[in-house]
Amino acid sequence: MKKLILLLTLFGSSLVAASQPKRNLVQEEKNKKIVSDFFLLFYNDKDLEKAKKMMHPDFVNHHPYSGKGVEATINAVNKHLFGKFPEFKVNIKRITAEHDLVWIQCYTQDFPGDHGKMSMDIWRIKDGKIAEHWDIIQDIPKDITPSSMYD
Repeated sequence: MKKLILLLTLFGSSLVAASQPKRNLVQEEKNKKIVSDFFLLFYNDKDLEKAKKMMHPDFVNHHPYSGKGVEATINAVNKHLFGKFPEFKVNIKRITAEHDLVWIQCYTQDFPGDHGKMSMDIWRIKDGKIAEHWDIIQDIPKDITPSSMYD
């Protein structure tokens, strides 16, 4: 009976693995480059016109209050982020990709000397452009060193 259960478990696991789409590591590296270039251009350089050209026409932003679409996202970021924190900066700590998704872990500061926040952004690439965005943002507690959140 134990052999049968083990055999069925192995068979089931192999079916799951076989059903996964094959990864294209070259494309995943390209996707990471697209996202990191966009991320720094958008948030650090604040070159929103160039950033717009990197966004898919059907772009969807799942961040609260960002609106839907390219223009709504640009307007929301200008109003709620750059309008309040013109010196806002991001520092990418990790980046990884799988298929059309790219994850960035970053350290952000609203202004120089700010203790900062840690965020995880997920980006979906479509046709070589930024098509979708999700994020999770966490304040870094004042009693810890910010680098302990990503080192």
